[in-house]
Amino acid sequence: MIFVITNEVDGKENPVGLAQICSYSEYRKSWEVGYAIIPEFIGQGYGYEAMNLLLEFTFHQLRAHKVVGMCNCHNVKSMNLMEKLGMKREGTFKKELMWKGQWVDQYFYAILDTEYIQEANTSI
Repeated sequence: MIFVITNEVDGKENPVGLAQICSYSEYRKSWEVGYAIIPEFIGQGYGYEAMNLLLEFTFHQLRAHKVVGMCNCHNVKSMNLMEKLGMKREGTFKKELMWKGQWVDQYFYAILDTEYIQEANTSI
């Protein structure tokens, strides 16, 4: 599923990015989430809000056991965002992604349903 992330200015909705969710492993009840924000809107909280809503939807509506997300090793903002949401880096895929003409490592993040519930309860 792909969702358009929007903001509202003067009563008009404007696209600021995309968020997506897809089955990572149906057998394991795992889902992958991701997002992309238009550069001029980066750092304004849209990615965090979108990912937070995706996690909530995935755990509560889809009854996921685990949610994963990935980012390239140079994307510090995405790393920080996933960690802020309670996701933990579980691994590194070496030279996994072509980025700016070179192969770079891809970081693999995840959060379990029990961790998500615990994180939600401690932030209340």
